[in-house]
Amino acid sequence: MDKYDVLISPAAQGDMLGIFEYLATLVPEEAAQYYDRLMKDAETLRTAPKSCPPARDSQLSLRGYRVLTTEGYLFFFIIVGSHVEIRRILHSKRQYDRLA
Repeated sequence: MDKYDVLISPAAQGDMLGIFEYLATLVPEEAAQYYDRLMKDAETLRTAPKSCPPARDSQLSLRGYRVLTTEGYLFFFIIVGSHVEIRRILHSKRQYDRLA
């Protein structure tokens, strides 16, 4: 089984920080655990990124984006050689038609 390096873009890092800060205002005692669960789920991309479906948006799909759905969030990523690049992490109810 191939192993991929998982890279998180600065934009996705900012997304994660925003998620953590938001959760810390709601349930401070659980925010770190929730963050850890999200990161653990992202680690599954090391071994099986192709098991995630292509993005539903046709423009994103044409650009090679796939989506990991976990805990109500969408991890948008691309596979480049032996790397998985997580580009954005957005809430599943958020509009993402201009994803960068």
